[in-house]
Amino acid sequence: MRKLQPAHGGFDNGAIEYGYYEDNINLEIALKMKDELEKSGAKVYLTRDGDYDMTKRNHHYSKQDDMYLRVKKIDSYKCDYLLSIHQNASGNRSAWGSQVFYYYRSKQGKALAFDIDQSLKQLTNSRKPISGCGFRVLRATKTLGVLIECGFLSNYNECGQLRSKNYQKKLCQKVKEGLIKYHLRIMTQKKKKTAKILQ
Repeated sequence: MRKLQPAHGGFDNGAIEYGYYEDNINLEIALKMKDELEKSGAKVYLTRDGDYDMTKRNHHYSKQDDMYLRVKKIDSYKCDYLLSIHQNASGNRSAWGSQVFYYYRSKQGKALAFDIDQSLKQLTNSRKPISGCGFRVLRATKTLGVLIECGFLSNYNECGQLRSKNYQKKLCQKVKEGLIKYHLRIMTQKKKKTAKILQ
C-alpha cells in the first residue's frame, strides 16, 4: 500500500508564485500519481482529495493541529510507503530542479530517496542531491517515506512545466519507476534472507 500526501491545502496554500498555488499543483500531481501507481496494482490512499486542510475548519487555522492530524492519518493506513508531494520556491528566481528529502536517521529512507531521485533526474536533469532532514511529516510518522520537491514554482520556466498536465504525468511515471526499483530490491533481499534461514 502507498500513501500520497499532497502538502498544504485549505488555508495553507504553500508557495504562491505567478498567481499559482502550490497546494493545488501538489493535489493535481498526487491524483495523477495515484492513477499511475494503481495501474501497477498498488493500493493508494490520499491524505486529502480536495482543497482543504486536515482540520477542515472555516476559521482559526492551526498549522500544528493540521500536521498532527496529517501524521495521524498517514499512520492509520499502515502503508508501506509515504510520498509527500511539494513544490519548491526561492527568492532566487534562477533556482531550479527537483530534490528528494528523507528523514536523516532513516537508512531505508535514504535508499528510497536515492532510487526515486535517480529516476526523477532522468526527466528533470536536476543537480540537487538527496538530503537528510527533520521535517515533521517524515520524522513523526511510522511509515517509511520521502518528501519530493518536484521543482521551483518561483522559476518562471519551471513553473510552466509543473503546471503542464503532460509534464506532471511524466513526473509521476518517474517517481513510480524509482519506487518500484526500491521495492523490488527490498523484496529480493527479504527472499534471500528467508532462503538462508531455510537452508
